[in-house]
Amino acid sequence: MSKKFKPLAVEREIVEEMASTLGRIGSEFSKRHQRAWAAWRAWEKGGEFGEKIRQRLERALHHAMDEAERYRYFLIVQREAMGLRNHAEVNRKYPLPRVPGRPPGAGDPTSPRLAWPGGFSRGWRRKFSG
Repeated sequence: MSKKFKPLAVEREIVEEMASTLGRIGSEFSKRHQRAWAAWRAWEKGGEFGEKIRQRLERALHHAMDEAERYRYFLIVQREAMGLRNHAEVNRKYPLPRVPGRPPGAGDPTSPRLAWPGGFSRGWRRKFSG
């Protein structure tokens, strides 16, 4: 017969901290996700304006996409640390806009960079290597 032990206070604190961390990262990613879509909508309408404004909108879009991809990666890493291995729900619930000429970000199910060890770093270097 096995005895059931009452959970230790430290175990409860660890679980609470894990949930809190996941919630914070999820909240930050949600903000970045909304900013990326707002920048994409502004960029889509940018054809009505001059070339300088269009270029500024494109830079803002790429910056917003970089941030959203980075925080999606953080969210997926946190989920992995908690033992959650299926990230399809993250990608289904929070799709990022498709920008012509921009490769998919880390964590994107269509990305060839799904091998996580160093995947984000490789993508980051590729994005800014000229």
